[in-house]
Amino acid sequence: MKDDKSKQFMSVASCGVEFVSAIIVGILIGAWIDKYFDKFPLFLILFFILGCISGYFNILKYMDKSKK
Repeated sequence: MKDDKSKQFMSVASCGVEFVSAIIVGILIGAWIDKYFDKFPLFLILFFILGCISGYFNILKYMDKSKK
């Protein structure tokens, strides 16, 4: 029983880490492109949104895989 709860916790924690890491990578890429082209909020916002979408799809893919 305890092993099952720890597996559930690790599953939820890894989903959270995947979501947050996708957002952080998007922010870092957007900030780097903004600095390179000197267009401050444009690419930061764009890649933040893309990071959120990517994190969402990673969670959906992970949930689909865990159902099987």
